[in-house]
Amino acid sequence: MNKNLINFQKINNRYEEIKGLLVDTPLLQSDEINSLFSSNIFFKAENLQKTGSFKFRGACSAVSSLSMEQIKSGVVCFSSGNHAQGIALAAKLHKTTAKIVMPKDAPKIKIQNTKKYGAKIVFYDRDIDDRESIGEQIAHDENRVLIKPFDNYDVILGQGTAALQAINNLQEKEKNSQQKFDAAIICTSGGGLAAGSGTVLKFHNSDCSLYTAEPHNWNDHEKSFELKERFTINSQKHGICDALENPIPGEITFPINVKNGFRGLSASENSVRIAMQMIMRNFNFIVEPSGAIGLACLLENENLLKDKNVLIILSGGNIDRTSYNNIISGR
Repeated sequence: MNKNLINFQKINNRYEEIKGLLVDTPLLQSDEINSLFSSNIFFKAENLQKTGSFKFRGACSAVSSLSMEQIKSGVVCFSSGNHAQGIALAAKLHKTTAKIVMPKDAPKIKIQNTKKYGAKIVFYDRDIDDRESIGEQIAHDENRVLIKPFDNYDVILGQGTAALQAINNLQEKEKNSQQKFDAAIICTSGGGLAAGSGTVLKFHNSDCSLYTAEPHNWNDHEKSFELKERFTINSQKHGICDALENPIPGEITFPINVKNGFRGLSASENSVRIAMQMIMRNFNFIVEPSGAIGLACLLENENLLKDKNVLIILSGGNIDRTSYNNIISGR
């Protein structure tokens, strides 16, 4: 398969197949935030998606695409938490088993929720172990299907349904079937959400400006777009955006995102904290740091998207109150 096989029609078809399992999360606005940026900022609240993250979309798409024989064998994935929960629930809904490779320092709430959905967890040390190799070995030994968190065509198709719903939400909200997003800022780890959603956004508006959003220390997409080739982050300093600490853009996703004209943005942890506070103040949402990275990047580029219809995806809300308070306070 190649990048040309990810297109709007395939994403739309997949949406029709799985939409009964998805939450049509709300598209929200704030007068305070619109005024601050002199733009119409629309937030797709994927923190309200099943499992508390957009990742359920891709997981649901991937598991739904398996054959009956593959379903019987079960699945395996590697993830710091949100893809893990998505696969665990998708496997449960399809009455199969899931084994999840997770870092031992993953947020407790993500570990607890993954177990809650019935998956078995295999822990690894993210500083010394290769999670992909562990996942591949389990797949080989137990005849399970390995579902990667972003370098998987079915996952990308599922992630694209976030933008598809957002466009439908926008047109319903504005009572105008011609309404489009002029720009989008999409949180990026391996690039699956960007690849799927960017494809949908470009289909609806070929002039839509697309940006990936990452923390400063893990800005492999930003650097890769500048260099026009995949760049690897060698930093081992982990920060508050645990879900975005992937060192290199996906092999499958990067060419798609280059084709769609993405540019990279990144933000400091202080901007992430401010963004989290703004989201709480305006929407009463507790979002995890990775879920606030899009707004954080806009805070550091206030004049970038003036007088535009801008989509920002609040990618997840899987954080407990104590951790949230510690992060907000800088502890």
